[in-house]
Amino acid sequence: MIGRFRSHIRPVRAMLGAGLAASVLAAVMQWLIPWPLKFIFDSVLGHRTLPSWLHWMPHQRSGLLVAMMLAMIAIAAALAVSDYFSTRLMATAGQRVVLNIRRELFDHLEAQSPQFHQSRRTGDLLARLGGDVQAIQSAVINAVPTLVRNVLTLTGMIAIMLIVDWRFALLAMTLVPLLLWATHHYLARIKAYQRLARRSDGDANAVAQEVLNAMTVVQAFGAEAVEAARYGEATERGLEQNRRAIVAQSQFTPLMTLAMSLSTAMVLYFGARDVIAGSLTAGDLLVFTAYLRGMYSPVRQLSKLAGVVGRAHAAAERVVELLDTHEEVPEVPEPRHLARVRGEIVLADVSVAYPGGTPVISGVSLHLDPGTRLALVGTTGSGKSTLVRLLPRFLDPTSGAVYLDGVKLTDLALADLRRQIAYVPQEPYLFRAPVWENIVYGSVELGRTGAIGAARRAGLHELIESFPQGYDTLASERGQSLSGGQRQCIAIARAMARNAPILLLDEPMTGLDAELESTVLGAIDLVAAGRTSIIVSHQLSRLGAVDHIAVVSDGRIDESGTHAQLMNQRRLYWRLRRLQADELASPAVPRETAHAHQLVKGEA
Repeated sequence: MIGRFRSHIRPVRAMLGAGLAASVLAAVMQWLIPWPLKFIFDSVLGHRTLPSWLHWMPHQRSGLLVAMMLAMIAIAAALAVSDYFSTRLMATAGQRVVLNIRRELFDHLEAQSPQFHQSRRTGDLLARLGGDVQAIQSAVINAVPTLVRNVLTLTGMIAIMLIVDWRFALLAMTLVPLLLWATHHYLARIKAYQRLARRSDGDANAVAQEVLNAMTVVQAFGAEAVEAARYGEATERGLEQNRRAIVAQSQFTPLMTLAMSLSTAMVLYFGARDVIAGSLTAGDLLVFTAYLRGMYSPVRQLSKLAGVVGRAHAAAERVVELLDTHEEVPEVPEPRHLARVRGEIVLADVSVAYPGGTPVISGVSLHLDPGTRLALVGTTGSGKSTLVRLLPRFLDPTSGAVYLDGVKLTDLALADLRRQIAYVPQEPYLFRAPVWENIVYGSVELGRTGAIGAARRAGLHELIESFPQGYDTLASERGQSLSGGQRQCIAIARAMARNAPILLLDEPMTGLDAELESTVLGAIDLVAAGRTSIIVSHQLSRLGAVDHIAVVSDGRIDESGTHAQLMNQRRLYWRLRRLQADELASPAVPRETAHAHQLVKGEA
């Protein structure tokens, strides 16, 4: 798992190395802590001479006591300083590693195709980007320094105990196999529970995100209790898995404590007998018991890390699974780059089938000269929006090809291609930002002045000025603080600011009243001027001025031509127009309103 993040670790190797060196120094200080006490017991309180390698120390008891006290203070100070630098350096390096992981994950999500995001639940993706990365961060910042230091401390203590008296060292480690088995057994259980808990947390986040985005519908249909129960079930699943992990953790830690206590008791029993018999000094026994007690703290800390490591491992698996998912829009190794296109669009025998083999578009061919305004009309679900989504490569044809200025779209650099297109979706999305920032979104270099200029050119300046704070009106999340018509006008001004040679509008007149419809039609005429434009609509009376109309039915172009030509043919377009004309003239819609629609269209 660590190998997957090696590229993020490489830039902080020096910092990690320094932190590791500080951890080693801290472990060495832990090893030295009992030795001044040994010499105080053996050579100050007792009558044992110092070993030869300490011949330079004072031999008087009072001087030796002072020297040993100073040594204890020096060891404690060195331990404190090394602890400080170890924690600081390792935590800083860990934070940088996690920051880079979070950035990589976000960039990876941005690079995935629209189909990927349509098939994934946003709440689960947010859980991986937030909670899962946070679990990794907790492990990297807290667990790694603790793990390194305590493993080094344990290893050194065991080695010194073997050197001092291998018999007592082996006695102290008689329960090590039990500890190893318990560690492996419980860590596996904890990791499995945490993996399920992280998955349940992702499910709960997905439910919450879905419900909060649709709160108006939930409240309108009185489904609060249903959704609360659904969210409760998802959170309870996560709670149950976390509870099981805690139970395993609570079993693991006392088992480690019991094993260490048994080891200490055995060493004290046999060690005291040897001290009484004179074959072991009281200082040596003190060193052993101090090391055993010193081992108890690292072992206990390591056992407590089991839950943290389990959560982090489960979270890392979910992050890696996402990073290893590649559904990006494919690009050729050496794509062609374009500065600005003329806007000639050709669809050559294009067919599209979604996963599962369901055909959406079948054998569609179109040729649009630069500057042409095309209307795609037809009934709901006929495939109009799918055709539009082919141009910015939100999806690719299953067969056939799409060309821009004679170049196949798949041969173009994706960023260059999308710079040529201004797209107004059926449901314009606004970010939580002032109106002017939403207008220049993707063209931030234009600034507030550029936003106002774009709105003026689109004929929307007066409308936007009428907002509560004009261009500084704050749009709430998804633009819910503005009406649908206002959001549509901002989206059209955004298309004008984009200043791209191709304009795509997907159902731009949906939900507009007659007055705002007239304003939007005028803005569309201004934005579309001189650009190759494709307008998707199933409301034929709201097309405005177009050069060509293509009628889409069941994924095919059933007929195409000008409005007059299609009316003369008296086929599907003619039937749809008559049907909608009857709806406009029905008692539910005053004839004056119907006449106003015709005036907007210029057909009175």
